[in-house]
Amino acid sequence: MKWKYRIKKVENMSLNKQLVCVTLVALLICLVILGVILPRFLKPFYELSIYAHLRQPSKYIEPGTNKMGEDIAFIIITKSGAIYTSDNLNKMVPNLGYKEILNLVSESKGKFKHNNSTYYYLWGENEGGKNLILMDDSGIKSQEKSLLGIILPTTIATITVTIALLFAWSQYVLGKIKKLEKKTKSLITGEKVEGREFIIDDELNELNSTIEQVGHELKEKDEYKNMMFQNLSHELKTPISVIQSYVEGANDGVVGKEEALKIIGEETDTLSSQVKTILQINKIDYMKDSKKYIDSKTDLAKVILDAVERHKLIRSDIEFEVELNQNKQSNEFTGTEDMWNSVIDNILGNFVRYANKIIKITIQDKIIIFENDGEKIKEEMLNKIFLPYVKGNNGQSGLGLSIVKKTVNIFGYDITALNTDDGVKFVIK
Repeated sequence: MKWKYRIKKVENMSLNKQLVCVTLVALLICLVILGVILPRFLKPFYELSIYAHLRQPSKYIEPGTNKMGEDIAFIIITKSGAIYTSDNLNKMVPNLGYKEILNLVSESKGKFKHNNSTYYYLWGENEGGKNLILMDDSGIKSQEKSLLGIILPTTIATITVTIALLFAWSQYVLGKIKKLEKKTKSLITGEKVEGREFIIDDELNELNSTIEQVGHELKEKDEYKNMMFQNLSHELKTPISVIQSYVEGANDGVVGKEEALKIIGEETDTLSSQVKTILQINKIDYMKDSKKYIDSKTDLAKVILDAVERHKLIRSDIEFEVELNQNKQSNEFTGTEDMWNSVIDNILGNFVRYANKIIKITIQDKIIIFENDGEKIKEEMLNKIFLPYVKGNNGQSGLGLSIVKKTVNIFGYDITALNTDDGVKFVIK
């Protein structure tokens, strides 16, 4: 529980403090490795070198002499039973006689401890008798001290430089993060923050670009909604005012009831159409946010044929020509059926108002083409016709074609309008 509390405490720190904590822990680990673990790891190698050192001079021992240096002592037992010791034996192993030393030796090679020192020995026989060669661990301690004297300062210097570089880098990254934090908050507060690309093109730079893109999209979305509600409030206010006027006129006897009911019915249809448009716009936003359309596939052959039957009742004088793929899969497009119904109905609703005699619909190579022989679109309107509240000569709400574009866009398609020799063409691909 204490560890969990401490970890939680670190998580609540600022990134700078977290970096300091991690650095100190890393430094402590390095010191433990260098001061404790590394010497223990290297000790077997030191011991091997000691035994090799002991083994080399053993054949040159002469009784009564010590020609091997101060770091090696020996005890020799001749075949006749005479015992010789090196001059430095008592100095190397103080307060311990040769008999006691021999009692501590049990194998041909080994070590024993005395007075906080470790002694390494070789015990063997030769032509002259038996000999015991030994040395203390001062050599190991000296090697450890020399090694640490070289490695420790070098490692500390390396760690210090590394920490300094990491700290400088972390400050640069933290500066980026703070700028991104400020930019992200500005999406909520609306405060204007100057967009600036970072010097290094890394993941944070990509995040910066994404935040700017999201901010741009949110701004466009807000502007679109504000414009939509302003225009819809005006569009809804007009039929409501007309209905109120005719109700009052009918009650006062100024307008005949039949005329009043006719006008009220027409204005009610207008209101119904406006409400339907609002629902369609909300549904588009819901579909875009939920991503539920991604795995949906719709057979547009069925949708188009059903829509044609409905619109024939509106303009029975128009001939509809429909060319579809024989392969059903070629007629399948990404998106839900109800949303494609909205797209096709809005396009055909537009076409039946302008067509003279023919409306042609074709699906080929995953492209949907709508053509009519009606009035051409003015050149300056071709690039604006799919914008909200841009109306043609006989346009109604000015939202139908903008709904079409928004819908096909979220499904991964686009729509364009073209003038042809015979009329107008819409292409979805």
